Amino acid sequence: MKNINTTLLTFLVIVINYSCSSSDDTVPITDGTPPTVVNPNPNKTTTYTADVKTIIDTHCLECHGSSPSQGAPMSLVTYVNIIDALTNQGRDDLADRMNTTGRNVMPPSGRLPQETIDIVLDWRADGYKE
Repeated sequence: MKNINTTLLTFLVIVINYSCSSSDDTVPITDGTPPTVVNPNPNKTTTYTADVKTIIDTHCLECHGSSPSQGAPMSLVTYVNIIDALTNQGRDDLADRMNTTGRNVMPPSGRLPQETIDIVLDWRADGYKE
């Protein structure tokens, strides 16, 4: 009986340890202050038209086109679509979904090069200018 209790206790400890592991797609608990925004290029003002549109067109429109497909919840065809998606979701996760290495990375085909992600991060830091 003692061996069974020891085995069950060991199993329980293992299960608890695995269920408490960290993940890239968790939302950090904050004290209500907005998170620090990383600005990869503080010497440049990044805009949608000049810098980001090409990235969205190339890597996002396959699913987030005028008629979203493959489970995409919204269209990202225009600047207004993107701002509307960010506003309606109530959170600012466009850049975060591109920047993660977790299960919910966008695009689903794989993480973009860091230089490309930095353009989107800079756009966010600059206030999503058109």
